Amino acid sequence: MSPRSRERPLGSVDTVCPIVRAVSGRREGCAVGEIRLLGPVEVRTADGSVLGGEPRRLAVLAALAVDAGRVVQATTLIDRVWGEDPPGQAARTLGTYITRIRRMLEQSFSDVTVVNHPGGYRLTAVPDQVDLIRFRDLVVRSRASSCTPETRVELLRHSVSLHRGDPLTGVSGAWATRTREQLTDELLTARAEWAEAELAVGNATAVLAPLSTLVDANPLVEPLVVALVRALVDAGRPTEALERCRLHQQRLADEYGTEPSPQLMALYTETLRGDRHPAGAAQPPTSAAPPPLPPPPPPTSAVAADRPVSPWKRRRRYVTATVAVGTTLAVTLGAVAMFRPSGRTAAATPFTVTEDFSGTELTPMQWAANQAQRENGSSWSPSAVRVGGGELQISGTGRNPTGAGNVAGAVCWCLEQGIVRSYGVWEVRAKFDVGSGYAPALGLYPGAGPDTPGWGFMTMARFDEGDRRVMYPVMGGSAAEHVDGAAVTGDFTTWNTYAIEWRPEFVTISLNGAVILDTRKLPGPVSIPTVPMFLYVQINPGPEGSIPAPNQETPNQVAAHVDWARYTS
Repeated sequence: MSPRSRERPLGSVDTVCPIVRAVSGRREGCAVGEIRLLGPVEVRTADGSVLGGEPRRLAVLAALAVDAGRVVQATTLIDRVWGEDPPGQAARTLGTYITRIRRMLEQSFSDVTVVNHPGGYRLTAVPDQVDLIRFRDLVVRSRASSCTPETRVELLRHSVSLHRGDPLTGVSGAWATRTREQLTDELLTARAEWAEAELAVGNATAVLAPLSTLVDANPLVEPLVVALVRALVDAGRPTEALERCRLHQQRLADEYGTEPSPQLMALYTETLRGDRHPAGAAQPPTSAAPPPLPPPPPPTSAVAADRPVSPWKRRRRYVTATVAVGTTLAVTLGAVAMFRPSGRTAAATPFTVTEDFSGTELTPMQWAANQAQRENGSSWSPSAVRVGGGELQISGTGRNPTGAGNVAGAVCWCLEQGIVRSYGVWEVRAKFDVGSGYAPALGLYPGAGPDTPGWGFMTMARFDEGDRRVMYPVMGGSAAEHVDGAAVTGDFTTWNTYAIEWRPEFVTISLNGAVILDTRKLPGPVSIPTVPMFLYVQINPGPEGSIPAPNQETPNQVAAHVDWARYTS
């Protein structure tokens, strides 16, 4: 049994029913059945009985419950349950387990069952009947800007109380292992946020014991370390807080050869100077500046890229997602003079940031989803952006040949804590669904206007043709200077890694490590952009420029799938 599974929860479903009703919005009354995934996989009936079953049945139940309310294809269920070694008649065997699960659910719930759909199945449970979905809903609500500190701490107290041990206990296989790791990350992130929420209302001493246990079991999970250091300072124990910082720095150096994040570095400095003020303590006045507005989106076609039609003048609003659970940031910034001597300077030290989309939404303050009405009547909408299953999905839907009413998604790594820089290496691992009328594109684009000195943009890859067999890179600069890379053929419906290396002297664009555009090998001189840029990934709905119109052969949904994105200075 792991340290996490031995840890006593902060509460239980039975003890927090008043909170559930008043804060989390669960249905009135505590006698509600529940499908449980955040520990041993089981069904808890309204009368308190716990129903389990054989491991394969539990695996099928878990594979359905993680996507409760959505149709899960039979092939997906078979892959989740049996992996690379399915039985000879896997579909029939799956159907047998579905029948058994349906009987168990119908005996335990009045309104939960498994419904057959063409090619798949759907678990009809609503969010408050699956602990995982309820947990995520509580965390999302706790991050709402309108949430008061008191409400936030109540929501997070209940969310972490749903953790009963290692997620998906009793289910084996590759999918279960991956999902268990992802859910563990989500739960640890929620616990760190719970601790920060308790600190915000002055409850430092209440979190010291559980945080110490969590950090000892997960010494490299930095949000937990940060919360513990803050709790120690707020509890009047700054010496212990400094020692925790030093211990964390030593572990990072020994195991990964990296340094702590800037956040922990700043906290260490505050603690040394005595600048940190616990919640409720008098603080010196500060002038608050509003957060910066997100930059405009990149151009949507090669024609528009030549001279964008004032995209910053259109009615566009980037909407920051409100949830980020389990996102892993591999930050290796700087020389930490407060931790140990170093001759390097922070500005000269390379660093890497990796976004692996292991949560359920875009990371707040880093990534944004675009909302905009487009000239052909289509739109970009945050509803077409989804994070789940370890990937970012950006979709396009609609078959109107004029574009009117069709919807697609666009995201950027462009907010206050995102990556908006000049020079470095950006990498993206992605694949793209077939679908005429929807053209994925990914690259770098600046927030500044084209009249800014050093303005330019870089497109790693565009896919205008619906079969995803041809891609091409593009690089543009001020004064309509344009570099069109040669078309590259391949199968882009499978995973490929796209990269841009941008230096003051040159730019290269690569596919799976092979350079496909190098400004140093072009026949004439090329102006290298200098203005800071951000990474974007988007789907451009046609018809527009070289992008054809959708037609009746276009799938119901066309998606871009992003496995990870990385920046290296």
